[in-house]
Order: sequence, then C-alpha cells, then structure tokens
Amino acid sequence: MQHHSLGLAALNQEIIQPGYRILDLGPLAVGTTQAFLQMNCPCYIEDLVEFFSDNRDAPDLKAALSQHLVPKPEKVKFDVILCWDLLNFLSPELIAHLLELLRPNLKAGTLLHAMIYTGVQAPRRPAKFRLLKDFTYETTDDTSYPEVPYQRHTTVILMQSLGRFRLSDSLVKRRGMRKDLFEYFFEYDSGAPTAKVRSGSVSDVSTYFSSRDVGDAQTLQALDAALAPARRSPVSRVIDCGPRSGRNIAALQQQVGELFVLDLHTAVQWYKRRGEDGCQAIRSAFAKFSDLEPADAILTWELFSFYSSEEVRVLSELLLAKLKPGGLLHMVFGKRTALARTPSVYEVQEDKRLLVKEFPASQQAGFHSSLSELIRAIPHLQLVAQGHGKLPSGAFFHELALKKNTGVH
Repeated sequence: MQHHSLGLAALNQEIIQPGYRILDLGPLAVGTTQAFLQMNCPCYIEDLVEFFSDNRDAPDLKAALSQHLVPKPEKVKFDVILCWDLLNFLSPELIAHLLELLRPNLKAGTLLHAMIYTGVQAPRRPAKFRLLKDFTYETTDDTSYPEVPYQRHTTVILMQSLGRFRLSDSLVKRRGMRKDLFEYFFEYDSGAPTAKVRSGSVSDVSTYFSSRDVGDAQTLQALDAALAPARRSPVSRVIDCGPRSGRNIAALQQQVGELFVLDLHTAVQWYKRRGEDGCQAIRSAFAKFSDLEPADAILTWELFSFYSSEEVRVLSELLLAKLKPGGLLHMVFGKRTALARTPSVYEVQEDKRLLVKEFPASQQAGFHSSLSELIRAIPHLQLVAQGHGKLPSGAFFHELALKKNTGVH
C-alpha cells in the first residue's frame, strides 16, 4: 500500500532550512533523512523499531527506553522530530516518558510530525516505510518487525500524553494518502506565532480546487480594496483566517509582504470538542497567536457567519487587537437559510481573482438572519468598500472591507 506524505513533503519544501537539527525515531533504512542530509541538516536516529525488538519482555519499559536513547548534549536543540506511525504503539505513559527524556533537547517551536491510524483494523506492528519518490512511501506489514500492542489513542489522551506539545496542523484524507492514516504536526511550548507562510513551493496543491464545482474565478471588489495597501508595500503583514491546507496560498503570499494563516475555525472547533464553551474556545484557539504583531489587513472570509453574536464579539475583539489602526478587515456573508457543514474555502489566484469551494448544508440554521445583524456584533469599524455576487451554488453573497478606527487599540 502506498502513502504520499504531504506532511514530510511540506517539511522538506517549506519548513526545514539548512542547518536544522532533525531527530528521526524511525529506522535509518527508511531513506527520508537522506533528503534532509542533502540540505546540510544534522540528523539523529533513535530507531524505536529496534527498541521494540530488543525489549519485548522487558519488565520496565520506561527504564529500557531511557537505556535505548543515546545521550545528547543539552546544547543540541531539535527543530523537527519525525515519529512516523510509532506513537500508535507507545502507551500514553511511555510517550510522556519519551518526551521527558527528550526535554533537554527541545526548544520553543520544535515541530513533531506523527502519523496516526484511524481505521477499524488494528495493525499488529509498526509499518515498514520505504521511500519510492517525492515523499511517496510503500508501507508494508513486514514480519521482520516485532509485533507490538496497538494503543488506539483518542485525540484527548494523545494530547495529554504529549504534554507541552500543542496541535499545530493536520492533514487528513488528501490525495495520495492512505485513508486510514492521518498526519499531524505538534509544536512545542511556543508563545510565538507559527502561522507565517514560508516562501517556497506549496506541497498541498489546491486539493479543494481540482473539481468543477468551484465555478469560475471572480473578482471581489471589497477584497481588492482590503488588500490594496498591503499589495503596495513589501513590508506589509496580512492575516488570513482560512485553512492552511487544501488550497494554494502561494499566490496570495507573493502579493503581500508577510502572510500569516491562522485556520481559526478548525482550532476553535477542536477546543469545543474538548468541552470548552464557544467564547472560551475562541480565546483558547487565539492564545497561540498572542504575540502576533498587528497586521495591515485581516481576511476572515465567512468565519463570523459560523458563530453567535456573543461569540462574534469575542472573536472580533481578538482580531481587532491584531489589526493596525486604520487597518482593513475583509468579511463575506453568504445569504443561506442553513449553515454549511464547514466554512467555504477561498483561494486567491495569481491574477488576484478568487476561487470558492463550498460544502454541503448542515441541519443547523444560520446564526444571523441579515448582514446588518452580524455587523452590529462587530464594533469599532468603518465601511470602506463592499461588493456582492453569486457563489458556485447560486447563493448570493455580500462582502465588506471595514477599516479599524484610528482611536481603537
């Protein structure tokens, strides 16, 4: 069975820079470290498959793991940790112990990449990954690998065992990926924003936009007005609240100085699933970006339509704190009777036009019956430009560019 790892491709093409230190918990034979060694990245191999083989009957796995890991000077700080599918076979206690052993070599912003199984059938052992080309792997159930109990972690238990690592990004059911294998990025103890889009090629190319149902590219007048100042300045900053994956953000990144992608809706929903109420979930999701400097423009797309008036007030206050005085906020209001299952995805093209991918309707009624009702929940803004049109589904939309009043902080 083949698996195209968009996560490892993104690491290679967008994130890892020459000199980054990489810890690979898998076998050396996988071959991925060769790509990173060619970038002059020091790579350290721990081979937890060998650990499983050598310690099948060990009475104390924590002690055995401590013995297995090679001591490293504390001055060696890892930028990236590659876990493959190995976390699926470590108990929560052993994952926590592993990270505690690695703690002296971690730093704020260390990224941990992991592949988590989601299928009904439990694997008997870690998969053997063999690199074919372009980060596509052949994955096999190799009987030379030891059989190890499959843990079937829930998201909550996994997050608890990861301690100071927080979920940063996920790649789920993309083209070329195994359907039962999800990829996650976790980030260590970072108060600094990690949403900045790095220059270079984009590995996850326009997944949502390969089908015909996105309609024709269209011009959004208010969006052009919101981005006009940022497009004129090489030092401008733009915050995009849409998803990090599933669209090509390279075109927008090339049109502005710095681009930060927050994927706020995904983050808020994750905290809601953990039991936090709407307003607190919004605050928790935004806490990661507390140190993000104010931007010249913020693109919220349909984000506000998916939250109640009270939640919109909290969300808008947090976003406005990240908008410079006189900065511009862009929003879209789709005139639908029911909410979609998830916000539409908007992709800016090289010619500055826009493609839109919509999703099926849910059973939930919309929070706001009109645009004016939604605007009342967003204070301290002045209308600069507006536009309207039809989405691919035929639904009408209204878009606004709103300026932050200069007296608001």
